[in-house]
Amino acid sequence: MSGTVPAEYSRSIRKGVLASLYVVVWVALWHASTVLNWVVGVDLWFPPAGLTFAVLLEYGVCVLPLPISAALLAGLSLWSWEQWPYDLLSALIPPLGYAVAAHVLRSSLKRGSGGGYHFNDPQRVALFLVAAAIGALFSALIGAQVLYMAGMLPSRASLSSAMLGWWIGDFVGVAIFTPLSLIFAAPLARQFGRKERPRLPVSWRAVDPPSARLVLAQGVVGIIVLIGLFWGPCCLWQDQSYSFMTLLLLPILIWTVATHDIRGTLVVLLLYELGIVAMVALFGQANLLFQYQIVMVAVVASGLLTGAISQARLADIARFRDLAEVSNDLLWEFDAHGRLCRLSGQLAQSASKEERRLRVRWNEYVLPQEQGTDLATLRVLTEQRRPFQQIILRAYLPGRKQSVWTCNSGLPLFDEDGKFLGYRGTTTDITAHKKAEVLLRNYDQTLEAKVAERTRALTEFSKRNWQLANFDSLTTLPNRNLFFEHLRKGLQRARRQQRLLALFLVDLDGFKAVNDTFGHDQGDQLLRQIAERLRHCVRAADTVARLGGDEFTVILSDLEQVESVIAVAQKIITRLAEPVPLGDASARVTASIGIALYRPESPDNFEWAMTLLKQADQAMYAAKRAGKNAWRFAEVEEGSDPS
Repeated sequence: MSGTVPAEYSRSIRKGVLASLYVVVWVALWHASTVLNWVVGVDLWFPPAGLTFAVLLEYGVCVLPLPISAALLAGLSLWSWEQWPYDLLSALIPPLGYAVAAHVLRSSLKRGSGGGYHFNDPQRVALFLVAAAIGALFSALIGAQVLYMAGMLPSRASLSSAMLGWWIGDFVGVAIFTPLSLIFAAPLARQFGRKERPRLPVSWRAVDPPSARLVLAQGVVGIIVLIGLFWGPCCLWQDQSYSFMTLLLLPILIWTVATHDIRGTLVVLLLYELGIVAMVALFGQANLLFQYQIVMVAVVASGLLTGAISQARLADIARFRDLAEVSNDLLWEFDAHGRLCRLSGQLAQSASKEERRLRVRWNEYVLPQEQGTDLATLRVLTEQRRPFQQIILRAYLPGRKQSVWTCNSGLPLFDEDGKFLGYRGTTTDITAHKKAEVLLRNYDQTLEAKVAERTRALTEFSKRNWQLANFDSLTTLPNRNLFFEHLRKGLQRARRQQRLLALFLVDLDGFKAVNDTFGHDQGDQLLRQIAERLRHCVRAADTVARLGGDEFTVILSDLEQVESVIAVAQKIITRLAEPVPLGDASARVTASIGIALYRPESPDNFEWAMTLLKQADQAMYAAKRAGKNAWRFAEVEEGSDPS
């Protein structure tokens, strides 16, 4: 077998130790309360009720046997053997009320960190007090009835007064010892149950502890008032009833509790209740004990509620202080005259002591630069005492010599009478953001310029490629590709508009001799001049194209009569026959022209375009056979004169 104790067995042992310790403490507090009850004649408070409610609130109904067992064990010294049924009833039934109240409270309150419950919310504390009152009432009704049936009520006490005293005593015990147990004892029990290293629980640490001088002053004043309230009436006015004068403790209590969190509040309440119990035991009168119970209820209820409010306030203050310390912003506040009176945050840590002390005006830190800033808007808003957000300013931050870009937000402050007190807000250093913004803007501009340049280059490249694909590089006339495109569109337009279209095929006569005589360069020069003459012979809407070599085409569109076709053909013949200057010399060529006419009743497809080109080619050869320097219609018989 292994020498180590199994984890489950070890956990069971620790649970047993905690259960035994709980029973011992419960029984000890029960005996202390019983002794006090015998001294004063009534239950001023009953701390075991607080332990019962605490364990049920922490662990639930499953631990109900613990307070029942403790009550049975404690009752052995009180109940006789003949009264054991009453002992069993008094131990078994009253805790059931606390079990129901604890179950309802566990369902309505969320668990805090570490498995405990928060008592720092006034609403939750109020629910806790209501649940404590209901559980104590059930316990008082059952417990007093059992004592009555067992004949154990004091002879001078009635059943109703016994129930009322029991109810108040249990309620005070629950209101004091349940929060004490859950906040101080429960964390230690959880550490022991999980076999963790003992350490100071987080719940024991004050949120914002008051100064030692203030604690001492509050304690001294409280003790003096407590002694004076009990000793004075009892010694000087023994025949007077001054129990409710104890309520004069409330202002001192509220002042003390308001400066502590819920942990300090519970300690203060315990001390005050112990003081009242001690003074009642020493100086109290039996007929005034119920009044002292009312005072204890008022003290504990007002103390818990005030402590919860103080806890929430101190937690908010501590949270704001922590956020201000770690914030990367500058947190500031200036008065109604615009003078800075408070600086905090990481950006304020670089400020010198002189800068922190000087009450300089806020606008002394701001550069009077309106271009690119919201300074004009800020002036208007502050004059109108309105909130402002995301105001961009150029300013000097404390401890820095160089100005920076800042983003500022602020809220106006007013007192309860509506008097303007100043502004409170934050300042963020956005210099890095501004630099990145400038870089990004420059990058965008550079990128935009590059894109524009790239687009222009692509456009020019596309245009050049289109030019090379559709125009003759020598004469800049449309080439064969563009010629067929213009011919196709011309046929469609002629058919749609019911007009004639003429196709000229122009071939130069004698061009080879010019090339052989003057050379190819001069031949190219001649072709360029011929192309220019052809352009001048037709309208701007007409098309002149070079098919290749010394062969050109002309498309005449939007024609009404054939006579206009003959006029253009004759003009071309005459113009091309004129000498062409080639440097110091000149050359002479003529042209043979074949003409094909398109009529609207014919098709306008590509096949018909090829037919027209073939007809023009045949007519051009007919002109050459007829002696050149002439034109012929494809539809006219050879040798006939169309004119």
